[in-house]
Amino acid sequence: MPKILITPAAEDDLINIWVYIARDNPEAADRTYQAAEKTFETLAAMPEIGTVYWTQRARLKGLRFFPLKQFHNYVIYYREITDGVEIVRVLHAHMEKNRRLKTIN
Repeated sequence: MPKILITPAAEDDLINIWVYIARDNPEAADRTYQAAEKTFETLAAMPEIGTVYWTQRARLKGLRFFPLKQFHNYVIYYREITDGVEIVRVLHAHMEKNRRLKTIN
């Protein structure tokens, strides 16, 4: 089974997304979180399906992105690793992603 590593920043993103959605609809927040888990599994099994994130920054080399299944307003940024994927961030599509991605090591 492929490995799924989730960075602390991505874990914080997931928590913040859940809290934001749960204010109005806890069931929708749960569905969003479950969709994230399923999308992570898909990415771990087929890491090449995401789009390459083109950049000049060395620390962002190898980064890919893929929309969250059923919740396309959220985008998963990840890297392929030897035996799976590293989930780097989970961001809303309208967020200032360049500023948020600066924190990636």
